[in-house]
Amino acid sequence: MMEYDVIVVGSGAAGLSAALAAAHDGARVIVLEKSRWLGGTTAMSGAGTWVPCNHHMRAAGIEDSPEETMRYIKGAAPAGWEESEQELWQVLAEQSAPMLRFLEDETPLRFELVNHPDPYADLPGGRPFGRMVSTTPLSKFLLGRWWNRVRASVKTQLFTYRELVDGVLKNPVRGALGMAPTLLWRLLTARVGAGNALVIGLVRGCLDKGCRIELEAPVHRLLMDGDAVAGVEATVGGERRTIRAARGVVLATGGFDWNRDLMAKYFPGIDLTGAPDTNTGDGQVMAAEVGAELAHMDQALISPATFTTYEGRRHAQPLLETYAPHVILVNRDAKRFVSEGSPALGVAIDERGPDGRHQHLPAWRIFDARYAGAMTLSMHFGSKEKGFIRKADTIEALAAQIGLDPAALRATVDRFNGWSKEGVDRDFHRGETVWERFYTKNRALGTVEQGPFYAAPFLYVSLGTKGGPRTDRYCRVLRPDRSVIGGLYCAGIAMASPIGTKSVGAGTTIGPCLTFGYVAGRAIAKRNV
Repeated sequence: MMEYDVIVVGSGAAGLSAALAAAHDGARVIVLEKSRWLGGTTAMSGAGTWVPCNHHMRAAGIEDSPEETMRYIKGAAPAGWEESEQELWQVLAEQSAPMLRFLEDETPLRFELVNHPDPYADLPGGRPFGRMVSTTPLSKFLLGRWWNRVRASVKTQLFTYRELVDGVLKNPVRGALGMAPTLLWRLLTARVGAGNALVIGLVRGCLDKGCRIELEAPVHRLLMDGDAVAGVEATVGGERRTIRAARGVVLATGGFDWNRDLMAKYFPGIDLTGAPDTNTGDGQVMAAEVGAELAHMDQALISPATFTTYEGRRHAQPLLETYAPHVILVNRDAKRFVSEGSPALGVAIDERGPDGRHQHLPAWRIFDARYAGAMTLSMHFGSKEKGFIRKADTIEALAAQIGLDPAALRATVDRFNGWSKEGVDRDFHRGETVWERFYTKNRALGTVEQGPFYAAPFLYVSLGTKGGPRTDRYCRVLRPDRSVIGGLYCAGIAMASPIGTKSVGAGTTIGPCLTFGYVAGRAIAKRNV
């Protein structure tokens, strides 16, 4: 039998942040990762990190406060969530900044401000700049023997999130050529950015604090001592082992994107996922087995994406495609249903009626020759699969190809073209918010009228589910009666997200994952046993 103070299950942002915080406060920590790779969904991400009130924005003279953050979150949150989630919103408002300072003090990670607004920056408490940060590049060689064990991504990890936002994604060729000497140096020194850099820094910090990390170490069940969690049963080094946890267990196992039964129940018809196939809902299932209440299981990071191949399978490639001019998004009735540049595209795509049936799926991008010529990345990925992008000389012929009513699609296109010529989208106010102007400046509207015309499916994609056990402000897992399951903590996208599908920042998976992991680690290390 193995014995530690704290067992952390999962090696993404939440798990590593929890391990680092617990070890810093004196706990003996073991991290169990079921995959052969470190980092989970975090390693695959761009690592844009939403951190309100952070010290970098203060240094730049940008004012922020927990009170302003709370005003913003309340305004952006789904209707009716305040009563159940306000306690966790307060954690984000108060603990995100200390978390970031802690990471820079205790690991090689260094963060920088990213020129990126809050998605709903127009709301009271919103900020057009300052809350988004990203890590600067780090060398894989910092990990010693672990240097080649960080999970690969579907997108290059040579760039930082700031570099991607500031130009590479807007003009890939010019952006990459302009950084050629820097990229060559990074290749020679094994330096990476984005999610890989974040994982490298966190792992290095954990190792320096004495944490033990085991890969290919799946956890099979939680062990109970009375009504409290006292350890896990796991496979370590190829052997089934009992591992006792004097202070408790932190579940940071990610989402359930690859759990067929849960996805069929909560996300029927999903096209693709951007999460690794080890995200099978282990934490959610194990927590439920010991009496946890599961909540927000129908919430996820539903995101604009195209497709690529990852580990031999068709896999989501995040790509924002509909903010540019000369394209519209229509539903199965051939009608627009949202501003194409909205930060709430995921919410709109996932909208369901009282019967649970999706209101808009399948959805289609409809665009003209000018969009096709300008959106090189979108066309590049779409052309990889024969028949994914349809083409016709007229809107009516295009509608017939994709099973939409030709007259209805023609009416929708004509209505949009009329608004575009007037310069105001009177249906959905496209291009009017701070978020949309950031991407389009004054070019959000542009007619769809120069043939040939194209249609491509707007895929229904999850980059990570956000449902799981409900927790309190210390990340302790709760039963349905709101009593605490002793010794069981949860953080990251394995927990019931207090934000949900309608994210309050482009980094509102990574930022909250780090923050709730930090809170869980500090709390579990202090647990009286």
